[in-house]
Amino acid sequence: MDDPSNGGFARRTELRFGPDGRLIALTAVAAVGAVIGALATSDRAGRILLAIAAVLLAAYAVTDVIYRPRIVVTVDGIVIRAPGGSARLGWADVHRIEALGRMRLGLRSVTLEIDTETSLHVFSRRALGADPDTAADLIRAFDPRR
Repeated sequence: MDDPSNGGFARRTELRFGPDGRLIALTAVAAVGAVIGALATSDRAGRILLAIAAVLLAAYAVTDVIYRPRIVVTVDGIVIRAPGGSARLGWADVHRIEALGRMRLGLRSVTLEIDTETSLHVFSRRALGADPDTAADLIRAFDPRR
């Protein structure tokens, strides 16, 4: 129900960021295609490369499903689910939330960084399913210390 105290709009109590389901499905289809290609080819080197591609693509798809959503934000803090380790962070533990852009080999990439005293969590646009700049702004809006 809408809250009249904020102009009739319901305030979100939780944000979730994770890989786009369409991208996960596309990755899984590509893995199956690589398996079919590996089985269909008679070229030994091609078979090996396609098998490696199939394993990597399948690993991406499975990881994206298992660790989805990657970030859950509430007024109590941030829950991070990632292959490198999961964390439950209270707002007092969070020192910095920032989207950082880097140029490398002529390409610009932007990542979301959530920094605590003991760890740094870095997320790509693919892992978030959203623009890191927008995600950083939305996450910071939940911080009660602001």
